[in-house]
Amino acid sequence: MDAENWDLIVVGGGPGGASAATIAAKAGLNVLLLESGDLMRHKPCGGILPEITEELIEEVFDSMIPSDVLSEPAELVLRYTPPSGEVNGGRVSNSRLFNVKRDEFDQWLRNCAKDSGATILHGARVTDVQFVNMFSVTYVQNGKQNEVSARNLIAADGVHSLVRRRLIPNASAPKMLVGQRLIKVSNEMPADFHCVFAGMFSPFYAYTVPKGDSLKIGSGMTEDERLDLMPSLDRFSDWLQQNQIAELGEMVLQEGWAIPFGEPIVTAEGALLVGDAAGLCNPLSGEGIRLAIESGQLAAEAILESKDASPVENYRQAIAGMVRMVTALHKIVLATDDDARENFVSSELAR
Repeated sequence: MDAENWDLIVVGGGPGGASAATIAAKAGLNVLLLESGDLMRHKPCGGILPEITEELIEEVFDSMIPSDVLSEPAELVLRYTPPSGEVNGGRVSNSRLFNVKRDEFDQWLRNCAKDSGATILHGARVTDVQFVNMFSVTYVQNGKQNEVSARNLIAADGVHSLVRRRLIPNASAPKMLVGQRLIKVSNEMPADFHCVFAGMFSPFYAYTVPKGDSLKIGSGMTEDERLDLMPSLDRFSDWLQQNQIAELGEMVLQEGWAIPFGEPIVTAEGALLVGDAAGLCNPLSGEGIRLAIESGQLAAEAILESKDASPVENYRQAIAGMVRMVTALHKIVLATDDDARENFVSSELAR
Protein backbone atom coordinates (compact mmCIF):
# COMPACT_ATOMS: atom_id res chain seq x y z
CA MET A 1 0.00 0.00 0.00
CA ASP A 2 1.19 3.50 -0.81
CA ALA A 3 2.30 4.91 2.55
CA GLU A 4 0.41 8.15 1.89
CA ASN A 5 -2.96 6.48 1.23
CA TRP A 6 -5.00 5.06 4.09
CA ASP A 7 -8.29 3.31 4.68
CA LEU A 8 -9.13 5.80 7.43
CA ILE A 9 -7.66 9.05 8.67
CA VAL A 10 -8.65 10.20 12.16
CA VAL A 11 -8.00 13.85 12.99
CA GLY A 12 -7.56 14.36 16.72
CA GLY A 13 -6.21 12.00 19.35
CA GLY A 14 -8.51 12.60 22.32
CA PRO A 15 -10.90 9.92 23.62
CA GLY A 16 -13.12 10.02 20.52
CA GLY A 17 -10.27 9.78 18.03
CA ALA A 18 -8.48 7.08 20.00
CA SER A 19 -11.69 5.07 20.24
CA ALA A 20 -12.38 5.28 16.50
CA ALA A 21 -8.78 4.42 15.59
CA THR A 22 -8.73 1.44 17.96
CA ILE A 23 -11.97 -0.09 16.67
CA ALA A 24 -11.01 0.37 13.01
CA ALA A 25 -7.44 -0.87 13.43
CA LYS A 26 -8.54 -3.98 15.34
CA ALA A 27 -10.80 -4.77 12.38
CA GLY A 28 -7.83 -4.65 10.01
CA LEU A 29 -8.12 -1.19 8.46
CA ASN A 30 -4.98 0.84 7.78
CA VAL A 31 -5.56 3.76 10.14
CA LEU A 32 -3.65 7.02 10.51
CA LEU A 33 -4.38 9.17 13.57
CA LEU A 34 -3.09 12.76 13.44
CA GLU A 35 -2.69 14.38 16.87
CA SER A 36 -1.63 18.03 16.97
CA GLY A 37 -0.23 17.80 20.50
CA ASP A 38 2.96 16.16 21.67
CA LEU A 39 3.18 13.08 23.86
CA MET A 40 1.37 13.71 27.16
CA ARG A 41 -0.11 16.95 25.82
CA HIS A 42 -2.06 18.94 28.38
CA LYS A 43 -5.85 18.82 28.20
CA PRO A 44 -7.83 21.35 30.27
CA CYS A 45 -10.64 19.39 31.92
CA GLY A 46 -12.16 18.48 35.27
CA GLY A 47 -11.32 14.85 34.53
CA ILE A 48 -14.54 13.14 35.61
CA LEU A 49 -15.83 9.87 34.13
CA PRO A 50 -19.30 8.51 34.94
CA GLU A 51 -19.34 4.91 36.13
CA ILE A 52 -20.85 3.65 32.85
CA THR A 53 -17.61 4.65 31.07
CA GLU A 54 -15.71 1.82 32.77
CA GLU A 55 -17.62 -0.85 30.86
CA LEU A 56 -17.43 1.14 27.61
CA ILE A 57 -13.65 1.47 27.89
CA GLU A 58 -13.26 -2.26 28.49
CA GLU A 59 -15.39 -2.95 25.41
CA VAL A 60 -13.53 -0.56 23.10
CA PHE A 61 -9.95 -0.79 24.38
CA ASP A 62 -9.95 -4.36 25.79
CA SER A 63 -8.53 -3.05 29.05
CA MET A 64 -9.56 -1.74 32.44
CA ILE A 65 -8.65 1.83 33.38
CA PRO A 66 -5.08 1.59 34.77
CA SER A 67 -4.46 3.00 38.23
CA ASP A 68 -1.64 5.30 37.08
CA VAL A 69 -4.05 7.49 35.05
CA LEU A 70 -6.29 8.05 38.08
CA SER A 71 -6.00 10.98 40.45
CA GLU A 72 -6.20 10.80 44.23
CA PRO A 73 -8.89 10.03 45.25
CA ALA A 74 -9.46 7.61 42.36
CA GLU A 75 -13.23 7.45 42.85
CA LEU A 76 -15.66 10.22 43.74
CA VAL A 77 -19.28 10.59 44.77
CA LEU A 78 -21.58 13.17 43.21
CA ARG A 79 -22.60 15.93 45.60
CA TYR A 80 -25.19 18.60 44.78
CA THR A 81 -25.85 21.96 46.40
CA PRO A 82 -28.94 23.96 45.33
CA PRO A 83 -29.32 27.77 45.23
CA SER A 84 -30.73 27.73 48.79
CA GLY A 85 -27.35 26.53 50.09
CA GLU A 86 -25.56 23.68 51.79
CA VAL A 87 -28.38 23.01 54.23
CA ASN A 88 -30.43 21.54 51.38
CA GLY A 89 -27.57 19.82 49.59
CA GLY A 90 -26.09 16.35 49.87
CA ARG A 91 -24.61 13.34 48.12
CA VAL A 92 -26.49 11.64 45.30
CA SER A 93 -27.23 8.02 46.21
CA ASN A 94 -25.41 5.27 44.31
CA SER A 95 -23.28 7.74 42.36
CA ARG A 96 -19.77 6.59 41.43
CA LEU A 97 -17.33 8.57 39.32
CA PHE A 98 -13.74 8.05 38.21
CA ASN A 99 -11.26 10.86 38.80
CA VAL A 100 -8.72 10.82 35.96
CA LYS A 101 -5.60 12.77 35.07
CA ARG A 102 -6.53 13.80 31.54
CA ASP A 103 -2.99 14.12 30.20
CA GLU A 104 -2.09 10.57 31.26
CA PHE A 105 -5.54 9.18 30.46
CA ASP A 106 -5.57 10.50 26.88
CA GLN A 107 -2.04 9.26 26.24
CA TRP A 108 -2.99 5.81 27.50
CA LEU A 109 -5.92 5.75 25.05
CA ARG A 110 -3.64 6.72 22.16
CA ASN A 111 -1.20 3.99 23.21
CA CYS A 112 -4.09 1.52 23.13
CA ALA A 113 -4.89 2.64 19.57
CA LYS A 114 -1.23 2.18 18.60
CA ASP A 115 -1.16 -1.29 20.18
CA SER A 116 -4.25 -2.16 18.13
CA GLY A 117 -2.37 -1.39 14.90
CA ALA A 118 -3.13 2.28 14.22
CA THR A 119 -0.32 4.63 13.19
CA ILE A 120 -0.21 7.61 15.58
CA LEU A 121 1.58 10.82 14.62
CA HIS A 122 2.07 13.37 17.43
CA GLY A 123 2.82 17.00 16.70
CA ALA A 124 0.91 16.67 13.42
CA ARG A 125 -1.16 19.85 13.01
CA VAL A 126 -3.81 19.57 10.29
CA THR A 127 -4.00 22.72 8.14
CA ASP A 128 -6.44 21.76 5.38
CA VAL A 129 -9.02 19.14 4.44
CA GLN A 130 -10.59 18.66 1.01
CA PHE A 131 -12.85 16.08 -0.57
CA VAL A 132 -12.71 15.11 -4.24
CA ASN A 133 -13.56 11.40 -4.58
CA MET A 134 -11.28 10.87 -1.55
CA PHE A 135 -10.39 12.93 1.49
CA SER A 136 -7.13 14.83 1.21
CA VAL A 137 -5.60 16.00 4.48
CA THR A 138 -2.67 18.40 4.74
CA TYR A 139 -0.71 18.54 7.98
CA VAL A 140 2.52 20.03 9.29
CA GLN A 141 4.91 18.03 11.47
CA ASN A 142 8.40 19.17 12.51
CA GLY A 143 8.10 22.14 10.17
CA LYS A 144 7.44 19.95 7.12
CA GLN A 145 4.15 19.94 5.21
CA ASN A 146 2.70 16.56 4.30
CA GLU A 147 -0.39 15.38 2.45
CA VAL A 148 -2.24 12.11 2.97
CA SER A 149 -5.49 10.74 1.59
CA ALA A 150 -8.12 8.22 2.57
CA ARG A 151 -11.52 6.91 1.57
CA ASN A 152 -12.87 7.65 5.06
CA LEU A 153 -12.30 10.51 7.49
CA ILE A 154 -13.28 10.86 11.14
CA ALA A 155 -13.07 14.30 12.74
CA ALA A 156 -12.27 14.14 16.44
CA ASP A 157 -10.51 17.50 16.58
CA GLY A 158 -12.54 19.15 19.30
CA VAL A 159 -14.98 21.99 19.74
CA HIS A 160 -13.10 24.24 17.27
CA SER A 161 -12.89 21.42 14.69
CA LEU A 162 -10.92 22.48 11.62
CA VAL A 163 -12.42 19.58 9.65
CA ARG A 164 -15.93 20.86 10.33
CA ARG A 165 -14.95 24.45 9.48
CA ARG A 166 -13.30 23.42 6.22
CA LEU A 167 -16.05 21.10 4.98
CA ILE A 168 -19.09 23.09 6.20
CA PRO A 169 -17.75 26.62 6.77
CA ASN A 170 -21.14 28.22 7.47
CA ALA A 171 -22.19 25.78 10.19
CA SER A 172 -23.18 27.28 13.53
CA ALA A 173 -21.26 25.84 16.48
CA PRO A 174 -22.16 27.72 19.70
CA LYS A 175 -20.05 27.06 22.76
CA MET A 176 -20.07 27.17 26.54
CA LEU A 177 -16.95 28.73 28.05
CA VAL A 178 -15.39 27.04 31.07
CA GLY A 179 -12.98 28.64 33.52
CA GLN A 180 -10.98 26.52 35.94
CA ARG A 181 -8.38 26.98 38.65
CA LEU A 182 -6.15 24.46 40.38
CA ILE A 183 -5.61 25.62 43.97
CA LYS A 184 -3.65 24.16 46.85
CA VAL A 185 -5.83 23.25 49.86
CA SER A 186 -4.71 22.88 53.47
CA ASN A 187 -7.68 20.84 54.67
CA GLU A 188 -8.59 17.29 53.70
CA MET A 189 -11.30 17.34 51.04
CA PRO A 190 -14.08 14.74 50.86
CA ALA A 191 -14.10 12.43 47.83
CA ASP A 192 -16.84 14.45 46.13
CA PHE A 193 -17.44 15.89 42.71
CA HIS A 194 -19.27 18.86 44.18
CA CYS A 195 -21.68 20.68 41.87
CA VAL A 196 -23.17 23.95 43.11
CA PHE A 197 -26.24 25.09 41.20
CA ALA A 198 -26.80 28.83 41.66
CA GLY A 199 -27.25 31.66 39.19
CA MET A 200 -24.90 33.84 41.23
CA PHE A 201 -22.01 31.62 40.10
CA SER A 202 -23.08 30.30 36.71
CA PRO A 203 -26.11 29.79 34.47
CA PHE A 204 -25.04 26.14 34.53
CA TYR A 205 -23.15 25.18 37.71
CA ALA A 206 -19.88 25.67 39.57
CA TYR A 207 -17.88 22.64 40.67
CA THR A 208 -14.97 21.32 42.70
CA VAL A 209 -12.84 18.22 42.06
CA PRO A 210 -10.17 17.10 44.56
CA LYS A 211 -6.82 16.29 42.93
CA GLY A 212 -4.35 15.10 45.56
CA ASP A 213 -3.37 18.08 47.73
CA SER A 214 -5.10 20.49 45.36
CA LEU A 215 -8.64 21.32 44.33
CA LYS A 216 -9.96 22.11 40.87
CA ILE A 217 -12.72 24.71 40.92
CA GLY A 218 -14.59 25.73 37.80
CA SER A 219 -17.68 27.30 36.31
CA GLY A 220 -19.28 27.73 32.89
CA MET A 221 -20.68 30.73 31.03
CA THR A 222 -22.31 31.37 27.67
CA GLU A 223 -20.26 33.25 25.09
CA ASP A 224 -22.38 36.36 25.76
CA GLU A 225 -21.38 36.25 29.44
CA ARG A 226 -17.67 35.64 28.86
CA LEU A 227 -16.54 38.71 30.82
CA ASP A 228 -18.02 37.23 34.00
CA LEU A 229 -16.18 33.92 33.72
CA MET A 230 -13.18 34.63 35.95
CA PRO A 231 -15.10 36.94 38.36
CA SER A 232 -17.51 34.02 38.88
CA LEU A 233 -14.57 31.92 40.07
CA ASP A 234 -13.67 34.66 42.55
CA ARG A 235 -17.21 34.58 43.94
CA PHE A 236 -17.17 30.79 44.09
CA SER A 237 -13.81 30.78 45.90
CA ASP A 238 -15.20 33.17 48.52
CA TRP A 239 -18.30 30.99 48.93
CA LEU A 240 -16.22 27.83 49.43
CA GLN A 241 -14.25 29.46 52.22
CA GLN A 242 -17.21 31.21 53.86
CA ASN A 243 -19.04 27.88 54.03
CA GLN A 244 -15.89 26.20 55.41
CA ILE A 245 -15.80 23.73 52.54
CA ALA A 246 -12.23 24.44 51.44
CA GLU A 247 -9.25 26.28 52.88
CA LEU A 248 -7.84 27.67 49.66
CA GLY A 249 -4.16 28.51 49.34
CA GLU A 250 -1.86 29.17 46.40
CA MET A 251 -3.33 29.05 42.90
CA VAL A 252 -1.24 26.67 40.80
CA LEU A 253 -2.98 27.06 37.44
CA GLN A 254 -5.75 29.07 35.81
CA GLU A 255 -7.11 28.11 32.42
CA GLY A 256 -10.12 28.43 30.20
CA TRP A 257 -11.55 26.44 27.31
CA ALA A 258 -14.82 25.78 25.55
CA ILE A 259 -17.25 22.89 25.20
CA PRO A 260 -20.11 22.54 22.67
CA PHE A 261 -23.41 24.11 23.58
CA GLY A 262 -25.81 23.67 20.68
CA GLU A 263 -27.42 21.08 18.45
CA PRO A 264 -25.01 18.37 17.25
CA ILE A 265 -23.61 18.20 13.69
CA VAL A 266 -22.44 14.64 13.12
CA THR A 267 -21.44 14.57 9.44
CA ALA A 268 -19.68 16.97 7.07
CA GLU A 269 -19.47 16.22 3.34
CA GLY A 270 -19.09 12.51 3.99
CA ALA A 271 -16.75 12.86 6.99
CA LEU A 272 -17.99 11.57 10.36
CA LEU A 273 -17.75 13.91 13.35
CA VAL A 274 -17.37 12.56 16.88
CA GLY A 275 -17.13 13.95 20.40
CA ASP A 276 -16.82 17.71 20.81
CA ALA A 277 -16.25 18.13 17.05
CA ALA A 278 -19.82 16.88 16.57
CA GLY A 279 -21.22 18.90 19.49
CA LEU A 280 -21.74 15.71 21.50
CA CYS A 281 -21.35 16.99 25.04
CA ASN A 282 -23.89 16.69 27.84
CA PRO A 283 -25.06 20.32 28.28
CA LEU A 284 -26.44 19.58 31.74
CA SER A 285 -23.26 18.11 33.23
CA GLY A 286 -20.60 19.37 30.80
CA GLU A 287 -19.30 15.79 30.53
CA GLY A 288 -18.09 14.74 27.11
CA ILE A 289 -15.55 11.93 27.52
CA ARG A 290 -18.08 9.10 27.51
CA LEU A 291 -19.94 10.56 24.54
CA ALA A 292 -16.65 10.98 22.68
CA ILE A 293 -15.61 7.36 23.22
CA GLU A 294 -19.04 6.03 22.29
CA SER A 295 -19.41 8.21 19.18
CA GLY A 296 -15.90 7.27 18.07
CA GLN A 297 -16.84 3.61 18.42
CA LEU A 298 -20.07 4.11 16.46
CA ALA A 299 -18.31 6.04 13.69
CA ALA A 300 -15.70 3.32 13.20
CA GLU A 301 -18.35 0.60 13.25
CA ALA A 302 -20.40 2.52 10.64
CA ILE A 303 -17.37 2.59 8.35
CA LEU A 304 -16.79 -1.14 8.82
CA GLU A 305 -20.45 -1.98 8.19
CA SER A 306 -20.61 0.21 5.06
CA LYS A 307 -17.55 -1.37 3.44
CA ASP A 308 -17.06 0.47 0.12
CA ALA A 309 -20.23 2.59 0.44
CA SER A 310 -20.58 5.89 2.28
CA PRO A 311 -20.91 5.37 6.05
CA VAL A 312 -22.95 8.54 6.59
CA GLU A 313 -26.41 6.98 6.80
CA ASN A 314 -25.28 4.10 9.02
CA TYR A 315 -23.61 6.57 11.37
CA ARG A 316 -26.60 8.91 11.46
CA GLN A 317 -28.85 6.02 12.45
CA ALA A 318 -26.42 4.72 15.09
CA ILE A 319 -25.87 8.13 16.67
CA ALA A 320 -29.51 9.30 16.53
CA GLY A 321 -30.32 8.47 20.16
CA MET A 322 -27.31 10.38 21.44
CA VAL A 323 -28.19 13.38 19.27
CA ARG A 324 -31.75 13.41 20.61
CA MET A 325 -30.49 13.28 24.20
CA VAL A 326 -28.05 16.17 23.76
CA THR A 327 -30.66 18.27 21.93
CA ALA A 328 -33.32 17.69 24.59
CA LEU A 329 -30.94 18.48 27.48
CA HIS A 330 -29.82 21.64 25.72
CA LYS A 331 -33.39 22.92 25.66
CA ILE A 332 -33.83 22.08 29.35
CA VAL A 333 -30.67 23.95 30.35
CA LEU A 334 -31.71 27.05 28.38
CA ALA A 335 -34.99 27.18 30.31
CA THR A 336 -33.43 26.72 33.76
CA ASP A 337 -33.56 29.36 36.54
CA ASP A 338 -32.83 29.12 40.28
CA ASP A 339 -36.30 27.75 41.05
CA ALA A 340 -35.76 24.99 38.49
CA ARG A 341 -32.26 24.34 39.88
CA GLU A 342 -33.70 24.01 43.38
CA ASN A 343 -36.29 21.49 42.17
CA PHE A 344 -33.70 19.56 40.18
CA VAL A 345 -31.39 19.11 43.18
CA SER A 346 -34.28 18.20 45.46
CA SER A 347 -35.50 15.51 43.08
CA GLU A 348 -32.01 14.09 42.51
CA LEU A 349 -31.28 13.84 46.23
CA ALA A 350 -34.63 12.15 46.82
CA ARG A 351 -33.90 9.33 44.37
